[in-house]
Amino acid sequence: MLIYKIFEESCDVCNHMKRHDKATFESFPELEYREADLNEVLDYASSEKPQTMLRLYQTLEKYALNPDYTVDLPVYIFMAKSGEYKGHHVGAATIVELRDTIKQCLEDTPE
Repeated sequence: MLIYKIFEESCDVCNHMKRHDKATFESFPELEYREADLNEVLDYASSEKPQTMLRLYQTLEKYALNPDYTVDLPVYIFMAKSGEYKGHHVGAATIVELRDTIKQCLEDTPE
């Protein structure tokens, strides 16, 4: 399964989560952790990986968009390697909360 963290450098919560999110995800050998700056996702056409950023943009829009058309950061998007959406987590979380989300997504994803 792939985990994408969408963040902004100026986001305090993103910087707080940086202390433990990557290590938490990398403790699961079946996961592949990646990061994407929100600006790259929003400007997917100019990205070095336009298809990936477009998929992330569409996923944010469908699953993580607030009623006022904003997105809370960071957003962790869980996807099967086939590209199928498996879940997401928004905002701050404890290590336990992240691990629980990972376990739930892994249970739902036979790969």
